[in-house]
Amino acid sequence: MYIFRLNLKKISLWILILCQMFLVLVYFYTQLRPNQQTPKNGVKFVKNEDYFTDSQTTYHTLKSNIILKTVSTRESYIDFNSSLCFKNGTDLESMKISRGINWKCTCLPGWHGNDCGLPEVIWRAVLTSKKPYKIKGPRTFERRLIYLFKVDKFSEYIADLRINDLGAIVDLFILYEDENSSFLQHKLDNKFCKEHQHKILYVQDDIENLWKKVKNYLRNIRNDDIILSSDLYELPNKEALNFLKFHDNWPQPIKFRYRWSVFGFFWKHPEKTISGGGACTVSFLKESFNNKIAFLTDNKTLFSPAYKGLMLGDLNHYGGWYCEYCNDPANIVEFLSTKPKNVINWDKIDHQKIDSSYIEDLIENGVYIDGKTALTRAHMYHDNYFAPKFVLEHNWKYDFLVINFYSKADYYDI
Repeated sequence: MYIFRLNLKKISLWILILCQMFLVLVYFYTQLRPNQQTPKNGVKFVKNEDYFTDSQTTYHTLKSNIILKTVSTRESYIDFNSSLCFKNGTDLESMKISRGINWKCTCLPGWHGNDCGLPEVIWRAVLTSKKPYKIKGPRTFERRLIYLFKVDKFSEYIADLRINDLGAIVDLFILYEDENSSFLQHKLDNKFCKEHQHKILYVQDDIENLWKKVKNYLRNIRNDDIILSSDLYELPNKEALNFLKFHDNWPQPIKFRYRWSVFGFFWKHPEKTISGGGACTVSFLKESFNNKIAFLTDNKTLFSPAYKGLMLGDLNHYGGWYCEYCNDPANIVEFLSTKPKNVINWDKIDHQKIDSSYIEDLIENGVYIDGKTALTRAHMYHDNYFAPKFVLEHNWKYDFLVINFYSKADYYDI
């Protein structure tokens, strides 16, 4: 009897040890197992492999089968009594306090509409146009936003900025470079914008037939999805783009009036604004522009009597930012050397004196590249549209764009 009890204790102890070992193995298996979920609001790329190894790239090429994710707009709205309010534009704290008596959405400054989903730049554009637009929303599902733009060695900083700024709302970035260039591919191979590479499609081609080629690889593209394109140095207004994703019946094409910054956001061009870029639906691009992106970004299209387009932005509320010569002095010098006389009026510039020191002096003193035109100082803490919010929230990363490091004046006021 004693021996039986002793063996029973040993057996129980071994069972306990085996159970513990089993639980440890289960824990390590679940922790180390690859995560195969599609990123929220992202793009799913169907590959032969189940997942990528560390040695493989995470951006995508035309060898990928691309499936755009469908997202409900309901995730961006909240119910208050009988009101459906846009979260980003609603004063949620005051609404919660007065939940029992407040039956309307209380908008934050700069937001309008019954659901507080109308950003200032859209609201002002519609008022200025004086046309009876009947914009409706929110939709049941978001439009997918596809953003095409070129990247080269002179626009690397701006490309990094707009990918990080718009990464949460853009469903697919189509980044392209010239066929004889490999700069962008090299950057992507070295983890350029690695947090958003799952949304980047790399193409080596020119703008002429880019969309005609790419659209065939988007397996579930819809006619009401948005195509956006802009120049190398343009940063479209994030809130305006988000509005387009949630609403119907906005006029097409959409154009942007940008705040014109030079060398960084701390200097403004005296003309203050510059127009560019373009956005429209997939069906509009096909029917009106024969799928040619170049027509979409041509400023003449907005003012053509054939289209009822809308310009986003004015002198006080901009449709985005145009950051010209926002680079280090050495790159600016190299960039200028690649431009022919029909782009820059070299007759007004002494070509021999254009070096890094010359550019540094221009940046320090707020003088345009022609060496004559005086720039206007911008103030980070006083100008509502000084720079995109993402820049201000990450000014440690983009400090050279928000602070004039070449200014030696002690009284410099940011």
